[in-house]
Amino acid sequence: MPLRLEIANASWEELARGIAAAEAVFARSGISIEDAVSGMFAVDLWMIDRFPDLPPPTKAQEVAASTWFEAERAACEACCAGWPADKVVKPRRVLGIGPEEPKVKTANLATWPDRQRRYPEIIERLEAATGPDRRLDIDICYVMGWVNEPGTMEKAADLGLPYLTGNLAEVVTITEKSLQGWKIEVDQDPCDARIIELEHEEDYDDRSVAAWRRPDGQLHMEKPPANTAIALTLAAMRLQADSFLPPAW
Repeated sequence: MPLRLEIANASWEELARGIAAAEAVFARSGISIEDAVSGMFAVDLWMIDRFPDLPPPTKAQEVAASTWFEAERAACEACCAGWPADKVVKPRRVLGIGPEEPKVKTANLATWPDRQRRYPEIIERLEAATGPDRRLDIDICYVMGWVNEPGTMEKAADLGLPYLTGNLAEVVTITEKSLQGWKIEVDQDPCDARIIELEHEEDYDDRSVAAWRRPDGQLHMEKPPANTAIALTLAAMRLQADSFLPPAW
């Protein structure tokens, strides 16, 4: 089970250093991450959250919890090594478990807060676009973390940034490379695009998305996208929506 470390303003390298330190604690202790998490919750619920109907934690749970807290301290110390004293994060519920951080976030942690904030604006602009828009192409590249800062038209030309709102072939190539094993469908008239997950366990796990017309027939917006490049880019950005949401814990 992968570990996650949530420390604001930490670089990807610092977070990775912190996680490695926590993993070393578990390796030395011989206690699994899963058992440590269970012990931590048992102790927290009993000693901190004060759930009177729960039995007190067992000795094994207390030992496992201590290992978790030690790992969290080690993670914070390693991650924040070299930081000013007033910036060092205290080890309190910053270590967790769950899926790895989304690539769109780790692509550039320094710009992530701004990129996360701008995601809804990008969707709105794609929905309203009436044709190719180079400024929008550049802003999408920034929000996705492909470039370090919002660029100028000249810089976009120098970097060879893709034409996401005007060149369907480019968008297809990028989407196929990043979503291997998914199916791409593009409609010409009216313009629409679907990115279909071919393998999923249950219907409610199906992450397939559409730019305009959803599988149930409902519409994301009144009018279809202006062209097929915009349609596929919009579908790909909709697929990224969960990655731009704040963490659930």
